[in-house]
Amino acid sequence: MSEINIAILKQYENFIRNNLNSIVQKINKEKLSINGVSFLTKIKERLGFDDENGWKFLTTSLDTIGDSLFAIETFINNKVDNTKTNITAENYLRLYGLLSAVYIQQKAILKLADLFKITEYKNIKKDFDNLKITFLRHCISAHPINYNNNGKKVSFKIDRNSVNNKEILCVRDDSNNVKKYNVFNSLNDYTIQAERSLELISKKLILNCYKVNKEKYDDSIIILNNIKNAKHTISCESQK
Repeated sequence: MSEINIAILKQYENFIRNNLNSIVQKINKEKLSINGVSFLTKIKERLGFDDENGWKFLTTSLDTIGDSLFAIETFINNKVDNTKTNITAENYLRLYGLLSAVYIQQKAILKLADLFKITEYKNIKKDFDNLKITFLRHCISAHPINYNNNGKKVSFKIDRNSVNNKEILCVRDDSNNVKKYNVFNSLNDYTIQAERSLELISKKLILNCYKVNKEKYDDSIIILNNIKNAKHTISCESQK
């Protein structure tokens, strides 16, 4: 089973939140009121967004990332088959919950990439779309009876006896062909891609906000490097 750690994702989320909080705290709201400028207009200019609704989408996306991390972490800690209860229905709830959490988190990350005009946006989306866990979400928890396979509607189902902690999930198509997926490896692949995406978003955030404040920019880059280096430390320790 892959060693899955979402601590780095949490650190990137907190990094973005902390920088946004710092920026908001420095905005003189009383001065804005005197000049007849709204907070949304000011923060749009400060963050380099295209329109004033950007702030609303930004905060919602961050909350979605954080909330979905709770669900993903719970799955990692409890796996599919909680041996304390051993109820098949609960196994399905955990599996469906994981796939849903991963997908809405993807969408939130993509929204942040769009808001900050990440040049690699198309590649990020393509990489997410090509993940095995994204396919699993589409074919068994979102569109099992009407999956769009290049314009043709097809169906999928799970082999019920594979919904357990033995790592391998068996998915059967409407021609009775079975393909096996390692859910935990697929989740690990997703977290790696999510980390890369949040790193790019974090870098663009500080570039937009600290263009004329080299000291603050350099300090923020050091923090980001520490987050990235922490990932390698965790990886090395898990291999011991």
